[in-house]
Amino acid sequence: MDTAHQRATHRTGAKLRLFVPVLIALELFSGLVQGWIVPLLGEIGRVYDVPAGATSWVFAVGLLSSAVSVPLLAMLGDRFGHQKLLVISVTLVAAGSLLIAFAPNFTLLLLGVAVQGPVAAFLPLDMALLKAHRLRSANRDIGLIVGTLTIGLAAGMVLSGVALDALGSLAVVQMIPAIGITLLVPAIWLLVPETSPDATRRIDWKGAVFLGTGLVGIMFGLSEAPHQGWTSSQALLPLAAGIIALLLFFGVEKRAESPLVDLKVIRASRLGMPIGIGFLGAVTMFGNQAPPVLYLTANPNLLGYGGGLSAAAVGMVLAISSASLALGTFVSYPVGRAIGQKAGLVFAFLVSAAALLCLAFVPSSAVLVIVWMAVAGFGNGIVLSALPAVVIDRAPASAPASASGVYNTARTIGGSLAGAFVASVTTVLVVSVGGSGSTVTAPSLQAFQVIWTVFAVLNVAAAVASIFLSRGSAEGQEETALADSDSDRAPVSVQP
Repeated sequence: MDTAHQRATHRTGAKLRLFVPVLIALELFSGLVQGWIVPLLGEIGRVYDVPAGATSWVFAVGLLSSAVSVPLLAMLGDRFGHQKLLVISVTLVAAGSLLIAFAPNFTLLLLGVAVQGPVAAFLPLDMALLKAHRLRSANRDIGLIVGTLTIGLAAGMVLSGVALDALGSLAVVQMIPAIGITLLVPAIWLLVPETSPDATRRIDWKGAVFLGTGLVGIMFGLSEAPHQGWTSSQALLPLAAGIIALLLFFGVEKRAESPLVDLKVIRASRLGMPIGIGFLGAVTMFGNQAPPVLYLTANPNLLGYGGGLSAAAVGMVLAISSASLALGTFVSYPVGRAIGQKAGLVFAFLVSAAALLCLAFVPSSAVLVIVWMAVAGFGNGIVLSALPAVVIDRAPASAPASASGVYNTARTIGGSLAGAFVASVTTVLVVSVGGSGSTVTAPSLQAFQVIWTVFAVLNVAAAVASIFLSRGSAEGQEETALADSDSDRAPVSVQP
């Protein structure tokens, strides 16, 4: 009996020692999967013989799938166990990656992208596992896995293009991340400990249908508005349908016994403010991905602005920006320890706002633009790491993944809104140069100034909102206190 008990204790201890490194490896490949396809869009269009505009559906389908799947997978994790749902999510992403690699046509490739959507659920499930097994070091661990995610994202955007040049086969190149994520499925099954499921929680399928319909309608409408016009039926009808579905969703949630999004719990846990701040941060972070690329590749001799950089040079610039983002995520925890979580967020948002204003109005060379991008990325990195820690600290023990899922969904919606805003501004504020036979139309300098100024204002608004962040929920504080008091009695001491 004692021997069996000792073996079980040893296996549990091994899991607790290894599960954080496994989560770090998972987030590395999560970033790799998400960044890998970006430089391959041109080759995808060529291989499948689809126009350049149609390849934008790769991003649209991925965002829609993530927005719909994350809340449901998070709720299922709270109900049945977060490790089980993480295994299922990774399996789906692996299947989607393999389908993308071997897709015989563009339609099946988009299906693979849709199946890959649960990649966005990794982080909420990871956070729930850390809250259950590593409460005292959860904030530090979240910083590590978020930082690793950004490194994977940057590596994917750089290495996939290099791999395509070296190997020449789109299918072979797409297999590289697919193999890596597939190998992680048994590692997560064997080395990540399970959490205690909430058997009393029912699945809110009606709420899931209304939420999914609402998110699809709104995000599809936002994607169509810049191209079809904000007053077109292609934009207004899905937007209206999405808003109506969300209103019905909130009505259903008020009456549901186990709601998909428990508004009462969000209010009681004081999660509304960090979720709102996360939304504002997502608008500026996701929205500022395309403008710097457009600016740096613009020909200054023709347009009067820009850096005239090649695609390869822009790739290096994006790698520098991603490195500064990763640096911000890694220093987020010590910054929070040194000056406080609230002050750290205020500092990060103001740093990003200052960098965006410099981008907009300080006459600069391409070198200075890169500097401002790196500074903004550093601030974004601190926010990217610190806010999930705030959310998981406040999340109730009965639904940590659901709370994290709501936060991620708000960020996804913010990113979609930002993309629509940037596309609209760069479509409306344009300049035409050249002769009658070779006219070139491009975004004007004023378009970039408007975009960066709006994003700077949103960062300032997020900084002001961060000032009013109250302390975490009473439940979260009690759990932390219990973790501190129990630390000496813990059977296994785990270090990352």
